[in-house]
Amino acid sequence: MDSFETNEILVNALEQIASFGTAPQDASHLVDVGTDGYLKYFEEEIIEDIVSCGGATCKFYEGVYGSGKSHILNMLRELAFSRGMVVASTDLSQAISFTDWKLVTEYILQNMEIRSGNQIIRSLPEILAALGEYDITPNIEKLKGEYLPCPGFVNAMIYATQKNSLDNKAWELLKQYLLGHKVSVVSLRDNGLMGIKGNLTKRNSEFILKTALGALYHLGTTGTLLLFDENEKTLVHSSRAPSRKYKEAANLIRRMIDGCSNGLIMGAVVIFAVLPGFLENCNMYYQALGQRINIVRDGLHRPAWRWPLIPVEFINSADDPEDFLERAANLYVNIVKKIGGSVSNLESIMLSKGQEILKSNVGSGYKRKLMKTLSNIALERL
Repeated sequence: MDSFETNEILVNALEQIASFGTAPQDASHLVDVGTDGYLKYFEEEIIEDIVSCGGATCKFYEGVYGSGKSHILNMLRELAFSRGMVVASTDLSQAISFTDWKLVTEYILQNMEIRSGNQIIRSLPEILAALGEYDITPNIEKLKGEYLPCPGFVNAMIYATQKNSLDNKAWELLKQYLLGHKVSVVSLRDNGLMGIKGNLTKRNSEFILKTALGALYHLGTTGTLLLFDENEKTLVHSSRAPSRKYKEAANLIRRMIDGCSNGLIMGAVVIFAVLPGFLENCNMYYQALGQRINIVRDGLHRPAWRWPLIPVEFINSADDPEDFLERAANLYVNIVKKIGGSVSNLESIMLSKGQEILKSNVGSGYKRKLMKTLSNIALERL
């Protein structure tokens, strides 16, 4: 990437931050402040020592609006791409929540991504077709000997790696099946796709997701990163007793945690970035989930990065607001200088405006407002 392209990406990033307080997904690393230490830990201890060996783990990041949850997920997304991982990012809302696991699984199958060169390939069937461009015959033979919950789905994934040998009709049917849509077994069989059965349903959605993750690992990816970002409160009920669907949602999250430790989930990292109250609600709906994540508030010790539950502010090495402001101001001055803008007295202006933001935003939610303000100041100098 040449200097002109980099500068254009930086300007676009500043404009988006100035408007919304968050950077574009693929530019988050260019405006990052203080997460390099955690990313190094994540790469070495999570990706290299666990996921690339076929293991799995689950983590929860908790923080208020504007505390940087989405930013750290974007940083992890870029890191995962650089290590040859598949990434599936899901924004949890009332439309897509854990109360409907089939909808979540379908969304993941349709929106998972992998980077190939400078291109992002999206959806499970397209990723499989891209993997099939390489000589993965040994991986396919190994996959055939592995036990995964949904053998029919495994067969479909293997067919998808052989896209070039399929006609258009067979490929379209196969795509629809792998994307979670209902496809007739007879139609598949009539088009030469044998051994495929079991359309995605609410009952089997958990097993199909685990099958897809395991098969992707065996086919040669480093693993899969599942990111769930709660941008609005999702598990909230108005009645005294929680409804059955909320209990089911909490139980599914519990089973996902257990699957990471008992081997049912293979080659994956599952990360939930949640708002305050999400975990307490889950614990209230299903106490076994609370036991898994061990919710402890107001402890005396700083949370360790290896803990399953981490307040998002402790991921950043600049967890003191004053320190974060100084680092952010320095970063923005360097960005303006790189693009060719005037930096005369710029840092002192940013520090002054930043102090006003810190005084009016007590708590960890100051970052979004601060970055919006600094981006606007930087843009004025371009």
